[in-house]
Amino acid sequence: MATQRDIKKRIQSVKSTQKITRTMEMVSTSKMKKMQNRLSRSMPYNNKLNKIIENLRQTGVEDVFDPLLQERPNPSRILVLLIAGNRGLCGGYNTNVIDKALEIKNQLTIEEGKEVLLYVIGKKANSYLKFVGETMYKYSDNMEDDLTFSDAADLGNELINLFVTGEVDEVYISYTHIISKATQAATTERLLPLKPETGNIEETAEEFNVEYIFEPNPYKIFSSLLPLYVKMKIYLSILESAFSEQFARRVAMKNATDAATEMIRDLTVSYNRVRQAKITTEITEIVGGAAALE
Repeated sequence: MATQRDIKKRIQSVKSTQKITRTMEMVSTSKMKKMQNRLSRSMPYNNKLNKIIENLRQTGVEDVFDPLLQERPNPSRILVLLIAGNRGLCGGYNTNVIDKALEIKNQLTIEEGKEVLLYVIGKKANSYLKFVGETMYKYSDNMEDDLTFSDAADLGNELINLFVTGEVDEVYISYTHIISKATQAATTERLLPLKPETGNIEETAEEFNVEYIFEPNPYKIFSSLLPLYVKMKIYLSILESAFSEQFARRVAMKNATDAATEMIRDLTVSYNRVRQAKITTEITEIVGGAAALE
């Protein structure tokens, strides 16, 4: 049976851990709100970009040849951009997105016989894939809070160049998508060749029921917006992944803090029982000694 000293040391140890988990929970909450604000500021621009592209599509510009829209016959070389985190202690966040990327890789490789290249972002994914012996095309750290649109644009240009030059036939992006503020899910979407999101056609047509003068012309405007669409998609995907990571870490740290609180309560009860038993034993010895002297 543990002594009072042992239990007291255990309580102090758990309290120290509790302070760390509570602090990490607060830090994750702060970072999560920061990412949420960045997403909120970016969405109006993204929505307007999608609406302009949809408006231009109503004019029939999709008929124009653009490399980013061209489907390749029998695509054989696929690149998957995997976005994970640099750190752990965030529940199943990293595991879920890695599993999703490997799932699509196995599907394309085994079932369809295609070559799949993994472009990995995030230290945790890099460590795991090295551990299981999975070959990576390229790796870079996740920039997390330091991410700028220019960084996403550089990555977008790199992926566009790989697709346009024919080094890869399709590009997929595997990240954690925000379904609601409390729900996120690992998902994989095709990025290239492009298939811009289709909004409400009736609303778009009604809003666009105005004669516009295009300069230079709608075809060139449409083609110039497609690379921006790719870069914006990458930027938002990284931000969504960052928000999801901080949300998962906040939940994990809150659960750890709550578990520590419950453990301290149980240890305190055990400490009091041992203390009471010791006091009872001492009283019994005193009473026994006094009786022996009579």
